[in-house]
Amino acid sequence: MDQKKLLICYGRTSFTPGRYLEDAFRNIGVKIDVYTSLIDFSKIAIDRYNAVLFIESPALPPVKVKNIHLAKLPKLFWIHHGENRLTTNKGLIHRYQPDLILMSHSLHLAKHFPVPAKFFPFAMAKHIFNHDTPLKNRPVDITSVGTLDINMYQKRIQAIKKIKEKFQANYQLSFNKRVFLHDLAKAYGQSKLIINHTADTIKSLNMRIFEGVGCSSLVLTDEVPKLDSLFEDGKHLVLFDSHQNLMEKIDYYLTHLDEAQVIASAGYQHLLHHHTYEHRAKTLLDWIEKGLQP
Repeated sequence: MDQKKLLICYGRTSFTPGRYLEDAFRNIGVKIDVYTSLIDFSKIAIDRYNAVLFIESPALPPVKVKNIHLAKLPKLFWIHHGENRLTTNKGLIHRYQPDLILMSHSLHLAKHFPVPAKFFPFAMAKHIFNHDTPLKNRPVDITSVGTLDINMYQKRIQAIKKIKEKFQANYQLSFNKRVFLHDLAKAYGQSKLIINHTADTIKSLNMRIFEGVGCSSLVLTDEVPKLDSLFEDGKHLVLFDSHQNLMEKIDYYLTHLDEAQVIASAGYQHLLHHHTYEHRAKTLLDWIEKGLQP
């Protein structure tokens, strides 16, 4: 792509996928202008830009748009959520009028959108979630960080209860810590095994997988759509298909830490070489250069 710029429009915070991608573009030398509350295309020299990227950012109000009809350049909208924000995102699609939808997961929802969609998953934020301490030197054996909302996570609650009953007498456990960003990276970097148990009904690829694998922990996760297109079971992480299966695999890998280390290290290297936000930025530039073909 030539040396024009990208426009990025989203509610900017310091710890969202949008911010990670913005920083990645800068890291690979792409010039960017960011609009965080309002963009008026009548006041922008459109020919200076290669494309405009709108990014879902639920923590802040969506960017307002004026004179979208003047935006005669490729427009993309990156969506991070599934069923729980489908109605909202359909409204934002009407507002932003993108040529291509980028979806982090839940591609079965693409049928609800009036334009083509592509899989554009989360990635490793390597400036934060990046630890390689050997598992044998980590003080915490099992960690799970995430909400325990009984309306959405009954199976997660049950799994944690079973883990406590079976392992708390002999191992160091850490559950439901309200930690974020660098504190979360530190918690993962101190943990041998990380348990990722998705919601009861909404099964989607989440950031926790990339964060845990990026911290060189052995991630044990239930299977979700598109996971197998990014990771290989038993090579980069470990899948479980029931709570009994989860208990068995926790027990096995805590007593076979050398095998856990092989998988954790392979997953870490896999992310570094294929799935950082810099990789995502380069992929997006390639799609823009090729005309956003679905």
